[in-house]
Amino acid sequence: ARVQALTSLKNSISERIRMESAWLQAQIEPHFLFNTLNTIAALSEIDSSKMIALLHEFGNYLRTSFSGRNLDKLIPIQNELELVRSYVYIEQERFGSRLHVDWNIEEDLNVQVPPLAIQTLTENAIKHGVLKRPQGGTVRIEAMEHQDYVKVSIVDDGVGIEEEHLKQLLDEKPEKIRGIGLLNTDKRLKQLFGQGLTISCPSSGGTSVSFFIPIE
Repeated sequence: ARVQALTSLKNSISERIRMESAWLQAQIEPHFLFNTLNTIAALSEIDSSKMIALLHEFGNYLRTSFSGRNLDKLIPIQNELELVRSYVYIEQERFGSRLHVDWNIEEDLNVQVPPLAIQTLTENAIKHGVLKRPQGGTVRIEAMEHQDYVKVSIVDDGVGIEEEHLKQLLDEKPEKIRGIGLLNTDKRLKQLFGQGLTISCPSSGGTSVSFFIPIE
């Protein structure tokens, strides 16, 4: 009976964490929706081809965001990157020369990642990193295969994170939770792979966030 109770508890916790992920993504910020629609409206008057392309990516972003697959523990990395590319496209249309994104994705990666993990890290790098600077900056998205793991990294040259805040960023104490998307991603990675996010602020500035996916 004790073993059954512990097993049930573990399963319920796993399910709660997965549901949290879908719930978080379902809370797409109204400002993001309104700003994207405003950008589409503006493009309709000056460049209809760009408007059509943005509408396509916006539709793809919404469809992928609300996909039932976001309730799965893991999804193919290509599916996750499709969502990220749509999000990045929308933000680059909105912010123009203030936002640069470099992609360094190894071809034919055959691994799975927690849904919304890379998207959450990319969104944080853009919103809380490079766009906090008046001139903007660059976000680099990497996924490279090594001997027995794939390393995923999101690196920006934005404002960085103060050392004291960096120590508390993944603190699970309720009064200190900031950036719940990062906390949720970190918890899911630990549950699935035994290791969460690695966050650092290089001396050159900006923020580097990475995680590792074992190759089975």
